[in-house]
Amino acid sequence: MNRRKLLITGAAGKVGTAIRDHLRDRYRFRLLFHSSVPEVQPEDEIVLSDLADFECMVEAGAGVDAIIHLGIANGRRGYPRARYAQMIMETNIRGTYNIFESARINGVPRVIFASTNHVTGFYEKEGQISRPDAPVRPDSMYGVSKAYGEALGRYYHDAFGMSVYCIRIANFPNTETPNQEYSPGMNRWLSSRDMAELTACCLEAPHPRFGIFYAASLGSELKFDMDNARDIVGWQPQDRGAPSP
Repeated sequence: MNRRKLLITGAAGKVGTAIRDHLRDRYRFRLLFHSSVPEVQPEDEIVLSDLADFECMVEAGAGVDAIIHLGIANGRRGYPRARYAQMIMETNIRGTYNIFESARINGVPRVIFASTNHVTGFYEKEGQISRPDAPVRPDSMYGVSKAYGEALGRYYHDAFGMSVYCIRIANFPNTETPNQEYSPGMNRWLSSRDMAELTACCLEAPHPRFGIFYAASLGSELKFDMDNARDIVGWQPQDRGAPSP
């Protein structure tokens, strides 16, 4: 069986590591790292580059079957706000454009975009259930940058027929057990297995679609509306982060 090849950006991060661990037997990997290479398998292809480098991103996307875009700007404690905002502009804004344009140029039919619940964070602050069809209400510049990525994905789907799935990831510590206790219905934790299986469902969905999905494990009924992930790509979480209300 000829396994499809995936370009994974941000492959050294928690989500990238989980996807590599859980989906290795189903796909081949081309892994994009920013500055250092962690332990990888001999069959993995390695790209060391900055997302903001357009030419390198076009080259990185050549010959793959899908792109999983996880790379983000990583601010560190003590960074001035202006510096972090500039990092977001270069990585989350420019870099995300580069990835979608690389997919278009190379004829890559599918992009999975790692978004965040912070795109609608003010609903959470007000105690409302966040829904994928509600107007965006970002609670940070990070959330703003991910709202931009979702809008870009919608454009590339409508203009070029690309399948684009945006996953609004909640609390992801890359564990198989919850990292904190949540009251009934208020879970924000997403297990490694549930994240990997949602990614696989997006990769295997049969028809070109655009979708925005909240991603949390079971027990999040009072936080997120996740029904459309089941309806569009057939994903349902298997692990539990909190009791149902």
